Amino acid sequence: MQATGTVSRIRGAVNLDRAGAMFGALADNPHYRTYWLGNQVNTLMWPMQVVANGYLAYTLTNSATALGIVSLASAVPQLLFAPVGGVLADRLEKRKLLLTLQGIMCLTSLAIGILLVLDRIEFWNLVVVAIIQGMVFSAMMPTRQSWIPSLVSRDQLANAIALNNAGQNASRIIGPSLAGLLIAIPWFTVNGIYFLRVITFTWVLYTLLKIPIPGKPIQQERPTPLSRQLFSGLGYIWSHETLMPLFTFALVMMLLGQSYQQVMPAYALGIFDVGSEGLGLMLTVVGIGALTGSLTMAYISRRPDKARIQAYTGTALGLALAFFGLCSAFDLFGLSLVALFVVGLCLDFDSTINNTLIMINAEPAYYGRVMSVYMMTFALGPLGGFMAGWSIDHIGGAATMLGAGITLSVFVVCMATLNPRYKKIRNSIT
Repeated sequence: MQATGTVSRIRGAVNLDRAGAMFGALADNPHYRTYWLGNQVNTLMWPMQVVANGYLAYTLTNSATALGIVSLASAVPQLLFAPVGGVLADRLEKRKLLLTLQGIMCLTSLAIGILLVLDRIEFWNLVVVAIIQGMVFSAMMPTRQSWIPSLVSRDQLANAIALNNAGQNASRIIGPSLAGLLIAIPWFTVNGIYFLRVITFTWVLYTLLKIPIPGKPIQQERPTPLSRQLFSGLGYIWSHETLMPLFTFALVMMLLGQSYQQVMPAYALGIFDVGSEGLGLMLTVVGIGALTGSLTMAYISRRPDKARIQAYTGTALGLALAFFGLCSAFDLFGLSLVALFVVGLCLDFDSTINNTLIMINAEPAYYGRVMSVYMMTFALGPLGGFMAGWSIDHIGGAATMLGAGITLSVFVVCMATLNPRYKKIRNSIT
């Protein structure tokens, strides 16, 4: 009996250690925990609005190219204003900046909601809102990402980033399916999604104000002129030995690996013909895979072979996208969900690892500007979505995903085996 009790206590301690390894940043850092909890409401509403935007664009035009145009409208401002957003993140108090940016996002949602109520919504309204939100996103994301190192210890940074992604992906599970169900409710419809986003701003506001750390910029002995600071991030990345391959990896991953997200309504409503509920299901399956990847990455965040894991999962992502293309060719909706689960799993592994490696290899004084350039690569997802939408309309959904997936897998294999700078990437805090 005593031996059995000892074994039980040992197993319990091991389980606690495993839980601590997975959720350490949340357990040990109350300010990060408040930030994380507040951010979840915002990240829950974002995929719901993405579903609503795509649903509106496709129903207004019945064109996959229109989905790409909305994506492109948000991508161009991100490319143009991301360096400015990074400078703002490094120069201004992050909390005040986030409150301002979040307010602008809510006003744009309110505008679309009012237009829907008045039955005056037009396709160009979605394009204008996408442009504004693209500009806001270019500053919001580097501000949020560069604030995390101020809320956790440096040895828990990888775990905090993985948990941040896990929360976002939990929202991607709930958000798309919830949006699909709410849109199908006659008294709620797509209008309610936009008004719900406005209401949830109050919780985000409360949690940001509750964090006593305002996210002040790192002070420098001599204030750097704005124009010089604007381009210093690009120069720093260009001259850095290990950051360049990471950014090249991110660029191609966003262009080929993430473009499927913008054209999912075309597959759900046009190719598979499963309606808004099917669209929500498809995006939910992606989110389940992504959450699985986030939690797994949080658990193994201290492993010293992150770059090797990134290469394996990047190759698998390309193969999963190609398999999804085959499923669309033969109208195999059930198998396409399996493919989308693997896509979500591998894409989250890659994005979490790439984000972590960039933070590990960059100097803290450059976090905001480095992350702003990283956000510029995010704009290539919508840009890739525009290309994918055009391709779906002209050569079909199957050929589009097959080409993107195979090209991505070949690129990852070549990067991992032939690029000497990629092999020099520092994988852990030293």
